[in-house]
Amino acid sequence: MNDFLNPKSMMTPGMAGALVMFLSNAVCFQFPEIAPRWMALLLSFVLGALVVAAVELKPFPRVGFCLVNSLIIFAVAAGSAGFAAKASNPGAGSTAAVLEFLVPSAYAQNATAASAVDHADDMASLKVQLAAAQARIAQQQVQLQDLQRTSATDAAPPAPKSPAKPKNNVNRFFKEW
Repeated sequence: MNDFLNPKSMMTPGMAGALVMFLSNAVCFQFPEIAPRWMALLLSFVLGALVVAAVELKPFPRVGFCLVNSLIIFAVAAGSAGFAAKASNPGAGSTAAVLEFLVPSAYAQNATAASAVDHADDMASLKVQLAAAQARIAQQQVQLQDLQRTSATDAAPPAPKSPAKPKNNVNRFFKEW
């Protein structure tokens, strides 16, 4: 017990931090109007003062140990509470921010007469673009047929290929390009 109540021990702030986390979460769950960070800070100073009161020290070291131990207890409690919150809710945090950046939410707009006119103008320009694309495709098909006719009359039949013989290569692990 003397090792646990020793203000120089690191076991004291670690155990007290876990205790502060559990107590502040329990109190703030029952009383939602109390901010968890202030409850944890208050409880960490209470436990830090209890630990320092258990030993006899001069006033200046007593205040120093109380302050340092209380802040360490608070840091352990806040860190473990934050870690527990992220572990219990894996979708929260930076992943949600990245997803919101990559895939933003869509918001519907009210339909107005101006948007209907803009929509009609957009449709007309799309129809013109479609007609131009269809004309280019027809022209390219005619060119392709002409090229196929001229290449069929000009080209001699290809000579049959002999099967390729495998090379005498000791190392067949790498494929030749």
